[in-house]
Amino acid sequence: MPQLDLEKTLRRIKDNQWALADIDWDAPGREMITEEQWPKLKAFMADLTWIEHIGARGFAAMAKKAPNDTLKEIYTWFHAEEQRHANAELALMQRWGMLEDGEIPEPNINLRLTIDWLDKYSDDMPLSVLGSVIPMLEVTLDGALCKFLLDEVKDPVCHEVFKKINADEARHLGVDFHVLEMMGHGP
Repeated sequence: MPQLDLEKTLRRIKDNQWALADIDWDAPGREMITEEQWPKLKAFMADLTWIEHIGARGFAAMAKKAPNDTLKEIYTWFHAEEQRHANAELALMQRWGMLEDGEIPEPNINLRLTIDWLDKYSDDMPLSVLGSVIPMLEVTLDGALCKFLLDEVKDPVCHEVFKKINADEARHLGVDFHVLEMMGHGP
């Protein structure tokens, strides 16, 4: 299997950055969220936002353990991207009237436990543990949760946001699987 060129990947990451200001948050489409969808979507998006924070925390810990400077820099970028994803999801929630200005939803108990566990232990975990857990979380997030969201929500701004998020996540998964393979050849 060909090895991923991390330097080329890092350049691609830097070249494909986007900002929340790139999105027209006032574009039509917010009215496409139905009254029936609204309460479940609010809870779903709140969870999704906190899952992004969990990914960010995982990448921050992985950056500290990266076996080379290029991978460390990639993980630092991924940390920032996950934070941006959470901010974009909060912006969607504000767009849909689910949050007051400056309001941050509370994580559910399962996510709070995960956040506490990561805060307490992730800096001491070997790269092999984090490098195995994070890709599985990302596959679940991107393969199931985001697909479900895009199948259910018709707001074109939501689709635009998740097109950008999914492009980032595809790069994350490429690096994740490269690192898994790299660890598989280790001692």
